[in-house]
Amino acid sequence: MPERAKIFQYAEFDIDALCRMASSLRDGQKCSCDPGQIPKSGSFNWVVNILFDDGVEWVLRSPRNGAEIVSDDTNISLLASEAATLKYIKAHSSIPVPEVFAYQDSGDNDVGIPYILMSKASGSALQPAWLSSGSTGSCMSQEQRAKIVSQLGAITWKLSRLRFCQAGSLFEESKELKVKECLSRGLLVEKRDILEDVPRGPFDTDIEYYEAHISAFLEHVKYLPLAHHCLFAPIPARSEYDDQADHLAAVDFWNNFVAVKSKIDGSHNKTDYVIAGEALLILLAEWTPRLSGYFASEEKDRFVLHHPDLSVDNIYVDEEFNITCIIDWAFCSAVPLPMLLIPPGLPQARDELDESLFPAFEAGFRNALEENLPEEVLDAEYRLSWVVSRNRPMWLFARFINLDSEADFYLFKALWDAVATCNQDVLGFFRSMHASDKYRLLQVELLDEDPTAEEMARKERRSHGNDVQALAISRKLTLVSEWASRYTTACDRGIRRNGSVFVADKKLWKWIDCCLRSSVADGEAESK
Repeated sequence: MPERAKIFQYAEFDIDALCRMASSLRDGQKCSCDPGQIPKSGSFNWVVNILFDDGVEWVLRSPRNGAEIVSDDTNISLLASEAATLKYIKAHSSIPVPEVFAYQDSGDNDVGIPYILMSKASGSALQPAWLSSGSTGSCMSQEQRAKIVSQLGAITWKLSRLRFCQAGSLFEESKELKVKECLSRGLLVEKRDILEDVPRGPFDTDIEYYEAHISAFLEHVKYLPLAHHCLFAPIPARSEYDDQADHLAAVDFWNNFVAVKSKIDGSHNKTDYVIAGEALLILLAEWTPRLSGYFASEEKDRFVLHHPDLSVDNIYVDEEFNITCIIDWAFCSAVPLPMLLIPPGLPQARDELDESLFPAFEAGFRNALEENLPEEVLDAEYRLSWVVSRNRPMWLFARFINLDSEADFYLFKALWDAVATCNQDVLGFFRSMHASDKYRLLQVELLDEDPTAEEMARKERRSHGNDVQALAISRKLTLVSEWASRYTTACDRGIRRNGSVFVADKKLWKWIDCCLRSSVADGEAESK
């Protein structure tokens, strides 16, 4: 049996048919597609290159089935919407995006797969330069980083001019552009695309959009795996430890702790997340009116296009760090203005933009509007740039509902501290919710989905192995934290009856590490 060509790593397709089609779109210019090339792949799509005899390069982009999106239909919708979005942006703005030459949203075609055929991004990805350590002398200066961020500010303003009367994703139907179901990450990723009781849009109001994403979050935390998310036991962050070995030790302590009683996918953790999700509705009601004075919320065309992943992988630049192309517009949709006005996270979308770069983003936004609008309308547009510096709660909200963090508790706490108008601190709020009948009953309902005692024991053995001491520490911490009794009545609680909610944070892991080291040192001293 002949060896399968490398190009077919993700799907088999007709290379000859692809080249014939590409050639026909350039008046018969000959091209080739090397079957020996290895497709470049992200989480959701793969691409291969097509080379014309005159040196022009195109790319074929196709969905990766069975990746983070469960439904093939959703993958097809994402492809069709991305193609429609790119065509619209190319026709209605100066934002540098790939040009779409053809696309098919099913495999029922001569090539044999769904695809987008588009121009290859000019320049090179920003990622190597931005992430360089500087050891080779290629590290970007602060001025060069500010130049990139300023251009992103200008691109954000240009996106704010692409307005729609509904929130949702763009599709072509009979050569007409329509806003249909919303294909945002928060409604689809981590298998959320299979959840049935989630509104999909299109949405007529800001609050409908936000509530749909909170609904997806709530359905997720109740019925889907939570991976590494444990609200009151955030994963130790590398930045919290001076030494790599200390950080790895803390991660080991954390892994052992959450393995006992299967804390992550247990009913107590799930109920904690439900409390947080439902509290977001209250926080939004307090926060969004504060933004209303910065833009006209009564406008008919009030929703704007938003690229949800402006990371260093998707930004292409030339040698002078001028942005030459923005790629990967999957999950792009028309959103409420506050969602667009979140400064892009760099290097990755989940990161918070360095505070020192905020002025560059705002300046880029303001310069773009000053260069493109008459003076008499500038005051109204300036207000949008002011939202940027006041919009951190929306960044926290987006990160939290997408579960795009290793420390969800800190995100929620920061959002609570910034927005909540009550006099109760965040741990006091959770303490009161733990005592409420509503959430006690919910925890009992979710208890049916908890792992069995045998499954819990198996997970504990898998995590701890033969380390008896680690298992003993994890069990004692679980007992002291009263993890399994948070939703009992107050009189049933033990040593934490009058205390705040237990949070397993860096102080705990550093204390354990210190105690173990002291114990080892004492043992060595006694043996001498």
